[in-house]
Amino acid sequence: MQVITNHKAIRKNFEKAVEKVNEADLIMIPAGFNNHIIWNIGHAVVTQNVLIYGMSGLDFTLPTDFIKRYKKGSFPSDVENPKTELDTIFELGEIADEQLSYDIKEMRFGEYQKYETSFGITLNSFNDALQFNNIHEAVHLGYVMAIKKALGY
Repeated sequence: MQVITNHKAIRKNFEKAVEKVNEADLIMIPAGFNNHIIWNIGHAVVTQNVLIYGMSGLDFTLPTDFIKRYKKGSFPSDVENPKTELDTIFELGEIADEQLSYDIKEMRFGEYQKYETSFGITLNSFNDALQFNNIHEAVHLGYVMAIKKALGY
């Protein structure tokens, strides 16, 4: 599925975007921004789970505390070890993606609770959510790139 191929490319770009960012800058919030690099990546991973599993009436595949930390409307919390947190985010994202691939093959997605996004796009189905998720993640990849630029990278 092209939508999955695109999703994997976006996630790889998140990883590439932070390769040379020093640890302190991962949690730096530049003037004019409301969050930091780690929050944007964590938020992308969480939103995928919320839009696809939550709105389909299925159990989340991510830990509840992780979802609370990065869900829509949350704000960056203190991060004691930014590198460890980033590694955890990427690991949880990979596990969630593997579960999603399995669940798509098993056709676990049926009914979907209609959802109006903050983009003004209405999601009526799992397929809508899967496609919209790539738009959402690409926006947050853009934020990561803008934060890097604001920090002098």
